[in-house]
Amino acid sequence: MRSLIPLFLILAFPVSAQVYKWTDENGVTHFGNQPPPGQSEEVKIRDSQPGSMSADSAAESDIIRQSRELERRKAEESVRRAERRYRERVAEIGDGLEERPDYICQGAENRLKSARDRWDGKKRQGYSIDDEQYYEQLIKDRQRHRDNVCR
Repeated sequence: MRSLIPLFLILAFPVSAQVYKWTDENGVTHFGNQPPPGQSEEVKIRDSQPGSMSADSAAESDIIRQSRELERRKAEESVRRAERRYRERVAEIGDGLEERPDYICQGAENRLKSARDRWDGKKRQGYSIDDEQYYEQLIKDRQRHRDNVCR
């Protein structure tokens, strides 16, 4: 525990370093601890006390506010683009629905045709009254289902 006290005391002292500011050929401002050759401007970093508001910190607050506003506008634009892409995709899907076959209706048609074919086959082989009632009811049920599905 006693060996940690000197460590904390060393860490408590502020660390100072040289900071350089430069602008590249594209107009972008950079900061670093080593100046680029031929272009440099030393930036003074000062200690600030919590709650102290100076002209520099007011400017910094404006910069932070402007940065947040820019981020908010970018996020809103991103949402608008996503909504636009979503609406376009929904429209594409909706346009293609008329061109696509209706598989549910087609399946109902196929089941009705199959029931009629089986009844025709049973008629050729011979059938009982029970068979006749069964197939006629099956065909009626399949027709009703097809009519409900294929509107």
